Amino acid sequence: MKTKIFTSIIAAFAMVGFLWAGPAFSADTSNAMGLVKLLTDQLGVTEKQATGGAGSLFQMAKKSLSPNDFGNVSEAIPGVSQLISAAPDVSDKSSGLSEKMGGVTEGLGSLKKTADNVNQLNMVKDQFAKLGLDGGMVSKFIPIILEYANTQGGETVMNLLKGAWQ
Repeated sequence: MKTKIFTSIIAAFAMVGFLWAGPAFSADTSNAMGLVKLLTDQLGVTEKQATGGAGSLFQMAKKSLSPNDFGNVSEAIPGVSQLISAAPDVSDKSSGLSEKMGGVTEGLGSLKKTADNVNQLNMVKDQFAKLGLDGGMVSKFIPIILEYANTQGGETVMNLLKGAWQ
């Protein structure tokens, strides 16, 4: 009898602890999980693929946007940092097209930005491949993420991401 009461008390404390800690733990990831669910439902990908794919695209946005602009994105879509950490690790191709062009792009800011975006997009495609996704899936992820960003943070956040991924 005492064992049964003791077990019940332990279970009650565990439940209270879980309920008390649960929202604090999951609040930052709840929006991200909503995005992951949208991606899995609409594209038929696994949760791991959706999480890693979205993380890869947010990682690209983080590299493309100013810290202030990316802060606005992160604020509007809590859980972005968790998504980024789920992106597969691939070698950074920063020594790609823009560096191969050497000093030619130094005076041509927009050309260098285009070359950097091509490098980053190739890295995202490599990350998608590591997740078992075809590179063409990148173009299927983007509109879903943009629409989600629009509902979470409005047109400004959506346009920041759109600019980062062009």
